[in-house]
Amino acid sequence: MGMSPAFGAAFLWLLTTILWWSGWREESKERLPHWAVGVFLAVWPMALLINVKLTLALTFNGAWLWTLVAIVVLAVITPSVRRWMAMSSGVLLGAVYVLISRLAYYPSGFSHAYASWLTAMIVGALAAVLLRGVSEQVLAISAAFYLSDGITAFVHSSMASEAIPISRAMDWMEAWWVALLSARLGTISVKATMELARRWAPRWGGRGGQRW
Repeated sequence: MGMSPAFGAAFLWLLTTILWWSGWREESKERLPHWAVGVFLAVWPMALLINVKLTLALTFNGAWLWTLVAIVVLAVITPSVRRWMAMSSGVLLGAVYVLISRLAYYPSGFSHAYASWLTAMIVGALAAVLLRGVSEQVLAISAAFYLSDGITAFVHSSMASEAIPISRAMDWMEAWWVALLSARLGTISVKATMELARRWAPRWGGRGGQRW
């Protein structure tokens, strides 16, 4: 998209933070503690600057790990039925993401510069279609991207280094934020359209019975 993945991820985090505290939190009808979301958003940019070296060959970006911790906690507090529905949807979305990501790099007129964002937007749109709740969408999107990352790591398991470098982690986080924002924007837009239609339906019905 013309910007580095690190800058893109940071910009998308900032946009999500502004939208959450300016009204998105009121759209959530779930028992999702606002303070917990606030803690996640507050710690995320600091974690982004840290690389955690677990072993000589295994290194993770702090934001990637912090997101993983948040997803695990969210999965634990989500009711079982909703959790497994989200995870099964995530497996489907992960397969779609891997497929589209592969197709994007075949000669088809699909610009490689836009491939990562467009594929992430497709995943987010599909998450909005399959699921309505914030928790389910976050879990499904996260499962999809972790699955994709796992498949990529398995494919490249023959490489000497098993580390997840900062650049690759930034690509992952950037796509994750794009998909999450796309899902929430899609859900809220559909909800607003339906509410507007219900509000204007009686007026349109009343006009239909009048003689001009």
